[in-house]
Formats: sequence, C-alpha cells, structure tokens
Amino acid sequence: MSEDTNTTTSPTPESAASVPSSEAAPESMPATGGGCPTPLAWKQVRTEFLNQSEEFSFTESGLTISGRVLGEGPPLYFLNGISASPALFCLTVWLLRDEFRCVILDYPSKARNLDQLAQTLELTATQFGDDQFDLYATSFGTAVALHAMQNIPQRIQHAVLQGPLTSMKFSMAERLALAALGWLPGQIGRLPLRRAVLQNNHSRWFPPFDITRWQFLMAETGNVATRDVARRVKMLKGLDLTDQVSAIDIPTLVISSEGEGARHRESAAVLASKLPNARAEEISNTGHVPFVTHPHRLAKLVRQFLHPELHAESCNTSAATPPA
Repeated sequence: MSEDTNTTTSPTPESAASVPSSEAAPESMPATGGGCPTPLAWKQVRTEFLNQSEEFSFTESGLTISGRVLGEGPPLYFLNGISASPALFCLTVWLLRDEFRCVILDYPSKARNLDQLAQTLELTATQFGDDQFDLYATSFGTAVALHAMQNIPQRIQHAVLQGPLTSMKFSMAERLALAALGWLPGQIGRLPLRRAVLQNNHSRWFPPFDITRWQFLMAETGNVATRDVARRVKMLKGLDLTDQVSAIDIPTLVISSEGEGARHRESAAVLASKLPNARAEEISNTGHVPFVTHPHRLAKLVRQFLHPELHAESCNTSAATPPA
C-alpha cells in the first residue's frame, strides 16, 4: 500500500517561544518568484496550530475519541491515513481556518472495524452539536468516509475524497507482512524498511525549497503503535465497495494525483464513474500527500467545492512549476 503512514519519533518542533502564541504565525516563507503563493513555513505553522487549536477527548460507546479543532465557520471534519496525526493536516487547516471550523479526528485504538471508525464521526458531530457537516478524507480515511456516507448520509452535506480506496486485495507477501506486523512491539516508525519505502513512494513530490518538510511527514506518521496500524490495515481485508457506491448521493469531490499508486487511481476512477453526484479533479505534479506538499492547491480545491459561490475561478489551473 502506498499509504501515508509512518516513521520515527517526532523531531522537536520549533519552540513555542520562538513564535509567541499571541502573534499570528507567518503565512509563508520568502517568495520564490512567479505568480505562485509563497510556501508555508511549516515549523511555525505547526507550532501555532498546536497552540491555537483546541484538543478534545471523550468516551462514548466504548470508544475514546480525540482530536483537535481549529477555525471558525461551518464544520469540516478530517479523516487521515493509517497512522497520520492531526498535526499532519496543519498546513491545509491553517489555510482553511478562516472559512471552516476544522475538526481533525484521531482513530480510537479500540475500534475493530470500519463501521466503528465511521461511528466516531457521528459521535463527534453529536458531541459538538453539528447536525450536519462536510467531510474531507484521505487514503485509508476514505474507506472510513464511504462507510459513514452509507450509514449516516443525512449528517454529511458534502465529501472530499482524496487518494481514495474502494477495494483492497492483499497479495500473499502483503498478508505475510501484515501477520508479522501485528506481533511487533513499539511504534511504526521503528520498522527498518519503512523509511526506504516511504522515500521511494513519496519523496520526489516534496517541494525542493524545503527538504525538512519530508522530515515532517516522517515524524508525524511514525508515532502510532505498530499493532494499531496492523489492526487498521486488517480492516481493509475484503474491502470492496464497487457495487455499493452508486447508492451514495452525497455531493462528492474525488481528488487524485499524478504520483498516487495504482490502487488509489483505480478507486478514484470507480468513484468518478459510479457516484451519482461526483466531480473528479486531478492535481498534477503532486504525490499522495498534497495536504503536506501542496496545501495551497488542495485548499483551493476544497474551498471552491464547498463554497462555489465565493470561489468561482477554475479549481485546478495547471502551472509549469506548481505552487506549494
């Protein structure tokens, strides 16, 4: 799986004292030229995201549900990959915080299937008093989102599914690796080949002006227990929503990217053709984690889909050197 899952212990972010919480974090680093938005200074944005967002945790139906909230406006819920943390969305959330109240969920470790994970959306929305909400999901999170779109369609107004998964068939090698993964202690970031696999799948799509952003991905996806990751991967065993998605009528934006693996691209094609109320977009010159590598482009797509009356320009204009 080309999942945005993994890595080592998190490097110490820039001290909160380096960017006082009473001051707004810089929106960008110095401009690099052209007509592109200037790149976000991720370390400072991450620090301010952690300072300004509200952390929440509650227990309901046997599940301890936690996450972070930042922003003002209609609720936009985020579902991440196998082992991503809420902070991994900080660059995109920072750009959306003035238009949406962004609610980023962690996955409860005691959840045993995709339906239980989908239930956390409903429980959290009820906890926050949100009768309805919009939804953004990436990779593994899209499988959770599709179950929620089937189970509680009345609660979800719009969905943005990026790098989706609608079906999963494990090879023999993958099944053996998964069986071994479930017995390994410690965190997923300690796996010996993890860095090499992620680097091969993702590193070429990272902005050359800031090599530390790659370290950000590695750090924020490596602090989940290996057994929890194995449990979530097992939830995908036998997944096949190909014939079920045609019954989902929720307006949906399906986002794929040039650097995604075959499973994600095939799933995006299935959703684009079978969802009755879908629109498809592809982000060129990007990989599987545009919320880290190209947050301006992703935020633009999200804004224009959810608030078309405010953002009428073209959703994804091409550029020789895409903005970060």
